[in-house]
Amino acid sequence: MAIPLLDLKREYATIKEDVQQAMAATLETMHLLKGENVTAFEREIAAYIGTTHASGVASGTDALLLSVLGLGIGAGDEVIIHTNAFAADLEAVHFAGAQPVLVDVEADGLGPDAEAVARAITPRTRAVLVVHLYGSPLQLDAVETICRQHQLALIEDCSHAHGASRGGRRVGSAGRAGCFSCGVVKNLGAYGDAGFVTTSDAELLTRLRLLQTHGQEKKNHHVLYGFNSRLDEMQAAVLRVKLRYLDARNRRRQQIAAYYGERFGAFDVAVPRELPGEVHVYHQYVIRTPARERLRAHLQGAGVETGVHYPVPLHRQPSWQSRYRTSPSFPRAERLADEILSLPVFPDLTDAEVEHVTGAVTAFFQQ
Repeated sequence: MAIPLLDLKREYATIKEDVQQAMAATLETMHLLKGENVTAFEREIAAYIGTTHASGVASGTDALLLSVLGLGIGAGDEVIIHTNAFAADLEAVHFAGAQPVLVDVEADGLGPDAEAVARAITPRTRAVLVVHLYGSPLQLDAVETICRQHQLALIEDCSHAHGASRGGRRVGSAGRAGCFSCGVVKNLGAYGDAGFVTTSDAELLTRLRLLQTHGQEKKNHHVLYGFNSRLDEMQAAVLRVKLRYLDARNRRRQQIAAYYGERFGAFDVAVPRELPGEVHVYHQYVIRTPARERLRAHLQGAGVETGVHYPVPLHRQPSWQSRYRTSPSFPRAERLADEILSLPVFPDLTDAEVEHVTGAVTAFFQQ
């Protein structure tokens, strides 16, 4: 039995009729930029996340960059990021002209070590950028307190965590800006590049609207230099359809994850945790084991595709070292990178496939 890490064809088969109807209706209007679907999606996703506003953009990377710029962060400023994040988080700070400041992860989680964040603050610090990795909502209480005390903006990268929540509050509603990718592999994925920013800050929304349309306040009147970063109508139409299915598909991910957790609990492997009051949406089901490479080879032999998200922390990337010419040590993130392994958890897995994955993992640890 061959089991992929992800199979987008299966999802499409279940929503094909809805998607095709939505796309056909959009093509009939030929209103393909900033039309009814974009406006409606922005309204619907803001209500879903729990913010006052949302702005559709061309990608998750643009969501990050435009948010950093929209907050007025630039040359001479610093932004703190935990080093197990994705390259796009660092790129947003870099291309805004600011200085990224990396910190290690917390001892028992995926987010930034709050004490390290506090130590990294200088008079130049303007923001803390956190990433809700793998669909797990970060415990942000300590970081939020630090941000309030030092008047720093909190920026959330929620690209793995559409629908995740903690204490009844969905990710993307805690910070000044919630940045989401809707790339094809995401829990809420378009059929191409797409993204959005959520915020309850009306001033930031105004800046985002300008930045994503070449700074154009009205036709042919440009008040600042910006970009071309719009969510197009076709992708918005797809996302509106898929948003209706998001919670149900996340529940299926949670069912698979719960079954894995029950079966793997007795082995020398750390499974994803979900604390009381948290809703983890399992964009990836990521386990940790020192035997990662041997387990991965074993699963490949059993026909199970796996992944590693991400194998090289930001401070170990050639791009970091060539640009900033430093090689700091962040032992927790480095250990994470050596031990993490993503198992198939997409909602369209059959029960038989889930059983095959669990059986293959079980066989490895029992041998």
